[in-house]
Amino acid sequence: MNCRICSQKTVPFLKCLDFEFRKNPMYLVQCSSCNTILVDPIPEKNELAKYYENSYYHKPSFFFNFIQKRRKRFFSNMTPGKVLDVGCGTGNFLETMQQAEWTCSGTEFSTSSKPFLEPLRKKGISIQYGELKQLDFPQDSFDLVTFWHVIEHLQFPQQEIATAHKLIKKNGLLFIAIPNIDSLSFAFWKCNWFHLDLPRHLVLFSPKTITSLLEKNGFEVIRISHFAIEYNPYGVLQSIYNALGFEFNLLTQKIKAQKKNKTLSSKLQLGLVFLSLPLLLPISFLLAYIFSIIGRGDTISVWARKR
Repeated sequence: MNCRICSQKTVPFLKCLDFEFRKNPMYLVQCSSCNTILVDPIPEKNELAKYYENSYYHKPSFFFNFIQKRRKRFFSNMTPGKVLDVGCGTGNFLETMQQAEWTCSGTEFSTSSKPFLEPLRKKGISIQYGELKQLDFPQDSFDLVTFWHVIEHLQFPQQEIATAHKLIKKNGLLFIAIPNIDSLSFAFWKCNWFHLDLPRHLVLFSPKTITSLLEKNGFEVIRISHFAIEYNPYGVLQSIYNALGFEFNLLTQKIKAQKKNKTLSSKLQLGLVFLSLPLLLPISFLLAYIFSIIGRGDTISVWARKR
């Protein structure tokens, strides 16, 4: 196939099993020109939808809810204006930004999140459903557009970025948080890397490839951070358990209540997970911090200004 980012040829990169059912092979390719990593072939639309069913959208835990509300500090040096959160999930970030006197709008690709988002309308937060390019937002109308772990889910992310460029005011800010395919965690754990999340993650970027894509779409990257406390330490922790041979993403399934753990094997493994947490949790925080210090963190946050 040709690259969905730059239309150049791709070469085989990696083969893994899917992260949900653990039975479907997933193939990753790398563009020979822009070096972006992509899922190829992409599952059919009805097949891909199965990976977003059940509890993919769920009520955030107390910790994650707390972290989401702290995200406003990323933009504390900005004068409150108009913000658009693309793929706003359960809407916690928008609620927090509204409390900080921002005028808030959000989009979501899936209607599965409606139980969380519809109450926000009553609070004056605008919510629209669908792809950004298909929605009715005026050009040059937002001071800030955010993509919190959304870009990697898109088949053609450059189209959303190009649309975001049209919507942002001159000198306005684009913020993107994504997994880092150039992370040491991926280098160590490959198919066991938690943030690979196939096939929900259709495109995987490095700092270099996302910078190139943004520059080609009229942005100037002004900062890249390699540490996010809600993603990096946990990603290292779950990747370690996966690599050790525990039931795949067992801790994540338990946290999201996706599995009852009825089998004796699952119960025993979960018990071992909890017994080992006092040892592996601090190790995971330490590794995540070291990886970020040397510029190879599990996830990256990118700030880019519209030229």
